[in-house]
Amino acid sequence: MMTKPTDSNLSFWWETFYDDAAMAVLADQDPKQIRSQAEMIMRATGLVAGQTAMDQCCGLGQHACVLAARGVRVVGIDQSPMYIEQARRQAAGDNKNPEFLVADALVYRHHETVDAVYNWHSSFGYFDDDAMNCQMLSAAHASLRDGGMMLLEFPNMPHLLNHFRGTMRTEHPGGVLLERESTVSPDGTTLHQTWTYRWNGRDNGNGSGNGSENGKRSHRSSLRIYHPDQLIAMFKESGFVDVRVSSHDGDELTAECARLLVTGRKRGDE
Repeated sequence: MMTKPTDSNLSFWWETFYDDAAMAVLADQDPKQIRSQAEMIMRATGLVAGQTAMDQCCGLGQHACVLAARGVRVVGIDQSPMYIEQARRQAAGDNKNPEFLVADALVYRHHETVDAVYNWHSSFGYFDDDAMNCQMLSAAHASLRDGGMMLLEFPNMPHLLNHFRGTMRTEHPGGVLLERESTVSPDGTTLHQTWTYRWNGRDNGNGSGNGSENGKRSHRSSLRIYHPDQLIAMFKESGFVDVRVSSHDGDELTAECARLLVTGRKRGDE
């Protein structure tokens, strides 16, 4: 999750999208899956205990907390003060706490270079402008030490388009019902989605019943449809070398992989 450019007259969907409703859905993840994904992050970037990592758009900080428990020193950044507060609460009881900061992923450079940066679960491609999306990769590049690794987790768009589902419905704790409607722009470059949350008559925990009129709230989002070759080109344009696309397991990417990993290295003293 990220913020916007400096023009205060501009407004972007993610500024209001990541609220308590989206938080209920993001929090509803299997801890075993989070641990497995953290292992993928370590394997793909070569992270080991004692090294440092930055979680770019950390959300609720689940992956950062698992990595910290494995001895990695982690800083997580996100544009949402509410999500950062929740991440800090989640980490408070741990012996090895990650550092969580409210920051803009488009421009944030960590004050000390890190060994790896990772961006997990579609927190990339929010802008219509490819150059703005590349800026996020450039910011990660600037935070890395020479030889450090960048990891991006993203939908495998050929799979998504070949198995396209216009409507999905899921149920989450707290009586949250989510219906997601998806369409592709006429030029095939952008995925547009409408997320409608319903509380099924239950209180959402903020004392207002559901926080929205008639127990319903809707948000819209958009995501650029970047194919693997486009992601590779964007990594290279942002200064990375040894760029590779793979499955979650690190194997060759196939049309049956729903999601993918892109890794790239910041050039060192070769």
